[in-house]
Amino acid sequence: MVQSKLSNTAYFYSLLILSFPVLTAFIVNKFLRMFQDTWHWGLTVFLVLCGLVSLFVVIWGFFIEMNLRMATVKISNNTIEVKQLLGFGTKKIFQMDAIDGFAIRDFKQRAQYHEYCYLIQDKKAIAVFSSLYYKNYMEVRDELQQHLVLLK
Repeated sequence: MVQSKLSNTAYFYSLLILSFPVLTAFIVNKFLRMFQDTWHWGLTVFLVLCGLVSLFVVIWGFFIEMNLRMATVKISNNTIEVKQLLGFGTKKIFQMDAIDGFAIRDFKQRAQYHEYCYLIQDKKAIAVFSSLYYKNYMEVRDELQQHLVLLK
């Protein structure tokens, strides 16, 4: 049995994602106090852009990064357990024989190469995890290679 361990990067990114709307609200409040007597169209554009960027970061960060890629994985002899949201979210259990295999895709971030590992069932990705967010990614991937087929 192998249990994934999230890296400090995963916790740092999740903290940034969750604090971004609060920091945006603080900055917007400061601007509103600064320009309370002289309202103009530039301030309106700034407020709309801040709102849209904050909304995008929360949706992307929470629903894509934290919900999908920052999940914890526990691999046993015949099951794979995936818990979303840093291990605090919904738990899904997959039988090994029901999974077609896994695929690996490389990506580059800050001059370092990382991998995404996708568990594939019926030609769909049912779980995704990344070497960026796991301390023991290679151990988890090696365990998957013992039980599942690497798909191209």
